[in-house]
Amino acid sequence: MTPIQPPDPPDAELRAQWMAPIVISPHDHSIIFAGYQKVFKSTTRGDKWEIMSPDLTKNDPKEMLIKNSNAIPYQTIVALAESPKKAGLMYVGSDDGRLHTTIDTGKEWTELTNKLPVRRWFSGLVPSKYAEGTVYVTQRGREDDDFAAYIYKSTDFGKTFTSIVNNIPAGPVNVIREHPANPNVLFVGTDFGVYVSTNGGAKWEVLGGNLPSTQVSDLQYHPVDHVLVISTYGRGMFAMDVSAIK
Repeated sequence: MTPIQPPDPPDAELRAQWMAPIVISPHDHSIIFAGYQKVFKSTTRGDKWEIMSPDLTKNDPKEMLIKNSNAIPYQTIVALAESPKKAGLMYVGSDDGRLHTTIDTGKEWTELTNKLPVRRWFSGLVPSKYAEGTVYVTQRGREDDDFAAYIYKSTDFGKTFTSIVNNIPAGPVNVIREHPANPNVLFVGTDFGVYVSTNGGAKWEVLGGNLPSTQVSDLQYHPVDHVLVISTYGRGMFAMDVSAIK
């Protein structure tokens, strides 16, 4: 086993969540991105790293001192994703509610924070596989005692966002996934279960009659078997045949 953690930057120690986001580029599997307070990039599967962003959090020592608990740092990157349509197009979200994007693998960054109405933990960033300018964003307010649902869609690279939460009543949203063959079908996992939309988020339905009302931490769609795999916090994993949803 070889450790591949990026080294501390010269100006500060690394800050990372308990589960720091590490993603493999969909365009080149030797490229890995890792989120701390900055984004790191490796083109050698983690053998060597380079810093590809400034600190993308507020980087306020006073706030960090107040909110740090149980040795888990605050003001860290908690979500990052590269577009499967365009190499170098990335979105990065932090636990203190900041959102950034780059179209050139970090040569220039644009902050999108003020394009959204609230500053909350970014639980999901999903650049669409169907349209280059489309990205789905989910936020959760559990850490701030806010249990509303937040789901947004942008079709212009994050210049504007539209809420698509619609009839989901409440519950922090933890994950969103696109259907692998139909851009109008979306799945989301909340603290109370799984919802599905067949019209791009205009209306949502509860998915699965016997799924317990529990926190859903992740969703993965198997494109060959048409099975949705659901992981939960404390209630195990479930597999559901969703071949009828097209």
